[in-house]
Amino acid sequence: MNETDLSRIFLGAPSILTLDQQTKLEQWVVWLEGQSFQVIRLGRDGHGEDPWHTLPQLLSHVDGVVLLGFRQLDARNAVWRPDTKEEALSSSWWTSPWLQLEAGMAVALALPVLVASEVGVKEGVFDAEVWNGRVNGVELSTPGTATDDWLNAVRERRDRRAGPVPHGP
Repeated sequence: MNETDLSRIFLGAPSILTLDQQTKLEQWVVWLEGQSFQVIRLGRDGHGEDPWHTLPQLLSHVDGVVLLGFRQLDARNAVWRPDTKEEALSSSWWTSPWLQLEAGMAVALALPVLVASEVGVKEGVFDAEVWNGRVNGVELSTPGTATDDWLNAVRERRDRRAGPVPHGP
């Protein structure tokens, strides 16, 4: 199998991780590569001067997206909407805001999206209430668990991109 036969997967994750988080990221890469996927990452400096062009350009050439919501900001004691009738304590962790942007662009491009969040990360796309056919979500702790729908969608997209298989004589 050559590289053009592989499904291309964009893997988004925060750039600065703890040692445990880095280990978990590497486990996800191993699992994705074990699915015969080419994993594409965009490092902190990879966005260039115009991330609003770079990211959609990159996403237009992949078959699926995985976003790993590692804990980045301890918002457990933050206050939502202070001094309004909807004021409430946050009680959660937040991940990188760039992941929300990447998710939005991927959904706009109709890409299969898989989000996996570390315990306590529940904001935006990492909120289980918004997982549906366009965005699948799982726990970050176990790469590959409950991902069949997403895997099938990625492989179908790759097959459509590759075009029809020629039949023999």
